[in-house]
Amino acid sequence: MHCETCNAQYRPLLTIGSGEWDGGSGSWIPLEDREEPSGPTGLRTRANAPTVTIGRGYNLQIYICPTSFDHPHLEVMQ
Repeated sequence: MHCETCNAQYRPLLTIGSGEWDGGSGSWIPLEDREEPSGPTGLRTRANAPTVTIGRGYNLQIYICPTSFDHPHLEVMQ
């Protein structure tokens, strides 16, 4: 992916995921999340404790141009 202003290759700035880990397969679980919480959790799940959801469960990635912060950034949702 290249900047439309100067054609420089974009660099990743930030990725926001809809979950902390894969709640279905449990392929990566932090040590503190291996046991079910003892108290009420409301809408929270162990895999998405901050309750952040991008779209319908996607990840949002933001890329910037390394040449200038004034150049347009790029947003990708996967």
